[in-house]
Amino acid sequence: MTSWRARAHAITGIRLVVCTAMFVAACGGGERAAGGGSAGGPSNELLIIGYDREPDTMNRYATHILEDIESCVVEGLVTNDEQMRIVPVLAAEIPTLANKGVVLRPDGGMDVIWKLRPGVKWHDGTPHSSADVKFTVDAINKGDWKPESVDGFDRISSVDTPDSLTAVVHYKEVYAPYQLQFVRGTLPRHVLAGRDINSANDYNRAPLGTGPYRVKEWKTGEYILLERAPDYWRGGGQPKIRQLLFRFLANTTTRINLLKSGEVHLVALLPWDKVREVQPLPRLRLNKVVGNGYEHVTLNQRHFPAFADVRVRRALAHAVDRASMVRTLLDEQVSVVNGPIQPLSPAYEPTVTSYPYDTVAANRLLDEAGWRMGSDGVRNRNGKRLAFTLITQSGFAIRENVSQALQQAYRTVGVDMQVQLLDGTSISSVWFKGEFDAMLHWWQMGADPELTLFFARDRTPPAGRNINYVDDAELTALLYESDRTVDAGARNALLRTAQGRIAELAPEIPLYNTAKVDAIPATLKGFTGNPTNAGPFWNVHAWEMTPR
Repeated sequence: MTSWRARAHAITGIRLVVCTAMFVAACGGGERAAGGGSAGGPSNELLIIGYDREPDTMNRYATHILEDIESCVVEGLVTNDEQMRIVPVLAAEIPTLANKGVVLRPDGGMDVIWKLRPGVKWHDGTPHSSADVKFTVDAINKGDWKPESVDGFDRISSVDTPDSLTAVVHYKEVYAPYQLQFVRGTLPRHVLAGRDINSANDYNRAPLGTGPYRVKEWKTGEYILLERAPDYWRGGGQPKIRQLLFRFLANTTTRINLLKSGEVHLVALLPWDKVREVQPLPRLRLNKVVGNGYEHVTLNQRHFPAFADVRVRRALAHAVDRASMVRTLLDEQVSVVNGPIQPLSPAYEPTVTSYPYDTVAANRLLDEAGWRMGSDGVRNRNGKRLAFTLITQSGFAIRENVSQALQQAYRTVGVDMQVQLLDGTSISSVWFKGEFDAMLHWWQMGADPELTLFFARDRTPPAGRNINYVDDAELTALLYESDRTVDAGARNALLRTAQGRIAELAPEIPLYNTAKVDAIPATLKGFTGNPTNAGPFWNVHAWEMTPR
């Protein structure tokens, strides 16, 4: 008999066993765990999550992937809830003009007064304070540490701390998306002051947080085990589930097979082509929400110069039959979209330039751009073939299938696209460095519709996520004007105009939205899902396994 691993953890006298399907069979459904369920089933002792990649770091400000695991440990001052509202967590309230938490200065700057929730302590018992807010801003802005993005922070001139629960953040200019400035939380000053955060592996692998969980063990290549933090500030015996085990299962088929066998209890972001397969299982419930994000092809204009020609970008958009892709590959679980802001947002603009499937138009545009069809069926110009490589996540069957569909579509118009599969952790560092031609991926967006981060000319990494390397003065001016407009109606109008400009430029190829389907135990109470990049673990403190 072989098994992946059987590992016992002794926690307050209770032994919890992590089993594979073969080990579960050998157990025969024996001992009962506290909170109900067998040792191999979901319970208030242990919930096993099948996760599609291993984190690059547990530091929320440094990671290049969704912060699902990290957010269980390190809380933000705010988060996005299941209705896309920005709600306070470590903040006592959301600062606004109405409650005098936001002050527009005569010099064109802005002050935001964050009142912190009293009684919150770091896991080591040290009070969470305004000094941590100030330290976080200073650490990001001093320049010797490279977080995933400095957007918003580089607009801050200083932070005052008039008392331990008040942080006054001074902005050089009005910054409308300020409410999500500290969605990733704060860094513990008493742990990291005077240290090189880049090499602070004690923190980066097991960060000190204020959240419902803390890191018990990180087994590289296998799993991260979180355990309930004692004396969690919310009280009421939260969280109810004592341990969360995130197993790293990059391969979609493996992840779903383990879910079906019961070795894995929960899979967030269930692949859309697996919905019909999982739906009949009575011990699972599929929680569905329309996602505030979109799958698209990033076209890196810096790395592959041919993409700098808008005619080439538009031709590639016309060459893709997105409706057929949604119908045949994605089981109509998603919808075709034409831009980065989705209908969930009040800033959404539906009437933008779109690029319907039209190979005649694609061929004409490529001809106009000087790319002539070669004898090998691939276009060339000045002796250079129109050939590039698209990277995407390995083990993700849908993306592999979509990549193949794109490859075939482009071949019909004389474009040679090769596909390179990278694991979910490695691809994060590649996109951050801009070392790719094109990438198939999604952006999961927050509740605030900020686009500057993704499309302004000066927001390439690490200043932002403009990995198309689009450089357009008109668009950049529109985006910064929207950032400097606090009035929601006026700001949304500017963002609608910006969406029109983005569609004209076609810096990327929007494909479809990111409908979110989470496969969870039928007996899991408190799970709501989340349309934003806050992810499904945004309220993990409220989860509880209940008897059937």
